Amino acid sequence: MTKWLTLCVLPVFVSLLLSRLLIHHFGKRLLDMPNIRSSHQTPTPRGGGIAIVGGVIIAALTALSLGHIPFTPVYWLMIPAGLMAILGICDDLFNLNVAIRLTIQFLLAGLGIYLIGINNELPAPIQLLITGVLILFIVWMTNLYNFMDGINGLAALEAICVCMGMALIYWIKTINTDAIYLLIIISASASGFLFWNFPKAKLFMGDTGSLFLGLGLGLLATGSITDDFRIFSAWLIMLGVFIVDASYTLSSRLLTRQAVHQAHRTHAYQKIAIKLNSHTYATLAIVAINLFWLLPIAIAVTTIQIHFSVALAIAYAPLLLIAHKFRAGCME
Repeated sequence: MTKWLTLCVLPVFVSLLLSRLLIHHFGKRLLDMPNIRSSHQTPTPRGGGIAIVGGVIIAALTALSLGHIPFTPVYWLMIPAGLMAILGICDDLFNLNVAIRLTIQFLLAGLGIYLIGINNELPAPIQLLITGVLILFIVWMTNLYNFMDGINGLAALEAICVCMGMALIYWIKTINTDAIYLLIIISASASGFLFWNFPKAKLFMGDTGSLFLGLGLGLLATGSITDDFRIFSAWLIMLGVFIVDASYTLSSRLLTRQAVHQAHRTHAYQKIAIKLNSHTYATLAIVAINLFWLLPIAIAVTTIQIHFSVALAIAYAPLLLIAHKFRAGCME
């Protein structure tokens, strides 16, 4: 009983409480002011990601001290993700230079790969190549999560859907129960924050939360390679909405020579929210895609003999069509 209280109830409670304190503290100090590129109309406190980070770290350390989860997965996830959260706090407060942000992100992604220890028995050139690709993947995951945090509830609900979906897959496969516990903690902490962020946002997670979640999920996905490559494929499928929308939008903006580092409202999810005139409906539509389209495919790729490339193509095809239909990345 104590175990599940620590994994499920404690992170929700901590995140709920910290979110309320942050709304009070940042209510007039750290406001996200609406502008032409914003998806919101009223000034809203940001920095709520501190509550998510606090809930995850406190619950994970408590579970670790009580012997509910082992040390290894906690330290390879919490050290780089915690440092990433500090970067996010600094960015929320001081709007850091893009070059500084990317440099630190690459260093922390490299640190995460080192701590995980991906297949150290491979020949050095192959290991170096794989490490480079995985670092790029983690950095992209970190930034795309930041890009996709633009409407009420989306980033938090994506974390909940992906974490609980992957926890189900790990349970079905009866592997890596340690990862299941971490996924439950992250999901529970995001749920506490969600109370204040959806359907009406009283608090935004800011870069603190989006960078922490992006790096954390990227590291968890990368760590799954050591268990089973099909599990890694399931991660790519469950994260499909964010991966496809962000990648399609960035590619479109690069091809049309737009300034990719500037804020904008050209993601498919932002255009859908505008068309529906509702953050709530757009977010719930993406949740439905996660639960009723991507999750069954992710389960299938890990339980039946379907090639991961075929599963990815099936999962991503309608997402690409949606991004194309809404001309993601193109200015209206």
